[in-house]
Amino acid sequence: MIGFSCLLLVRRRMIGLSISQFRKLTPREVEVLTWTSQGKTAWEVSVILSISKNTVHTHLRNSKDKLDTSNVVHTIVEAVRLNQIKI
Repeated sequence: MIGFSCLLLVRRRMIGLSISQFRKLTPREVEVLTWTSQGKTAWEVSVILSISKNTVHTHLRNSKDKLDTSNVVHTIVEAVRLNQIKI
């Protein structure tokens, strides 16, 4: 995992993006994380947003990758800390 993180950092530097630009969540990722932070399951979020459960999992995984976190709770805490979601 450390090697992958280093590779991402090098790639970010090569294409000229700052870390903050690279870590910005999409509006849909924010929506999914916000509902998840309210205690909703992936299935419940999928019904609320009219998307599939797999799509919810994809948004959670993408958020986790962008914020370099290890699980959903860690992702939510980091998103709150970076003012990307409000709970």
